[in-house]
Amino acid sequence: MTDTVPMPRQTSAATKPADPGLNVCIDGGGLITRTESRWLIQVGREQVELAANTDPKLAAERFANLCDDVKGVQRRCVLALDASECFFASFEVPDSIDASDRGAITYELERHIPLDAEAMVSDHSISAANGRVAAVAVQIDRQRQIIDALESSGIEVVSIIPLAFLAARRLQQIVAQRSKPEPNSLGLLMFHDGSVDAMTVDVGGIVRWRQFGDSEVELRRHQVIDSDHIDSSAPLWVVEGEDRDLKTSRPVHHCESSFIQLAAAGTNLALRGRWGRWPDLRRGGLAPRDPLFAVAGPLRMFAISAVASLIVIAVAAWFRGERLAEQSERVRQQQRAAFTSAYPARRVPVMLMRTIRSEHNKALGSRGRGDTIDLPIPATTVLRQVYRGLEHAQTVQKIRLRLTDINIVDGECSLTVRAVDAVEIGVIAKSLETVGFEVQPPASEQIQPSKDEPIATYQSTIMAVWRDKKTAIDEADRT
Repeated sequence: MTDTVPMPRQTSAATKPADPGLNVCIDGGGLITRTESRWLIQVGREQVELAANTDPKLAAERFANLCDDVKGVQRRCVLALDASECFFASFEVPDSIDASDRGAITYELERHIPLDAEAMVSDHSISAANGRVAAVAVQIDRQRQIIDALESSGIEVVSIIPLAFLAARRLQQIVAQRSKPEPNSLGLLMFHDGSVDAMTVDVGGIVRWRQFGDSEVELRRHQVIDSDHIDSSAPLWVVEGEDRDLKTSRPVHHCESSFIQLAAAGTNLALRGRWGRWPDLRRGGLAPRDPLFAVAGPLRMFAISAVASLIVIAVAAWFRGERLAEQSERVRQQQRAAFTSAYPARRVPVMLMRTIRSEHNKALGSRGRGDTIDLPIPATTVLRQVYRGLEHAQTVQKIRLRLTDINIVDGECSLTVRAVDAVEIGVIAKSLETVGFEVQPPASEQIQPSKDEPIATYQSTIMAVWRDKKTAIDEADRT
């Protein structure tokens, strides 16, 4: 069986905007919809109504202006479709079609609604109870004008959803929060603008949808038609229909929120990305022509930031180069002044550093081919040998000593040591001779006990000269 949405009845002139204090606040964007009687625009808590014959471009401009007027609102919207713009069908999927294949479902939908697959955009949900497909479709050409107008005004169209679906999605969420356990399915009767949206929803989404005029006769006709297709035990939720005589055996609940309040709350779900598996027609022929439209603003700011960063880097590099050039010139002038001071009779050469290196090599002489210059013995090499001698005295001769002072100049070393016995001073000198030092016979003096040294000790300044000068220089070259 196929269910299609009939056209709603014509209604009277648009009602006045509701009190903003009673409206549900739409965070991060707004809602725009056109019914047969009016345009309804809401941004934040602010609502604006326009005549039904208002040009879509003017409606888009009004929405953009309202976004600018409401503080902290992004230029994003949900385009809500009136039931008169939509086609709805519920049918069983043939075995040859995969229910998750949206393209195949679109072509199958041609058999149930008077639209070609190429001329429509559709989306569907699958009933959790019986696996039937509930599909909603819309004609592309009828919606392209308002979408282009919104995008031209810098408005991002996040989702395209039937207005009744927005209200039903929020109402289902309310029922799920209040009812434990959550009912498998529930019926909805939503009265608004002289029409009634009758829906059946379950955890998978929309199962049935039908709109009819708000009259006693139409209501009774709907109840008769749907009596064979609904679960009599499923609760029935009514929106803005407290004064209606429903005459039903189903448990009836009345929602405190109005239809528009529920739709605004459903808009919040769509804007926050919490719409779930319910149909969204922002796809196919109604998808954004620019896939980066949603991030065009941030990308533009990123590009500006990147260009600004490159400019800063270029300026900083130029400034650093100028400073380096200035410092290099200062060093060059110092080099020229030093060369003039060292060689007053010579003209400063162009290749200054090459000349300096040449003169340096001449001053050092040629190592390995003569000793034209008496090079000093590296102190580190002599200190290493002193350490070897003292280590020999401690480990081999078992001498305990304290080194209090050491001075090394060109292989000549004077070190002041303390030991417990004067004989140990001679043993230390002998150890230094063992590793290659020429040591003068040491003289020692007795040091009386003190706070730092509670026992008497002997102190001596040993004069030692490193004998193997060539070995010391070669070792320094290797290190």
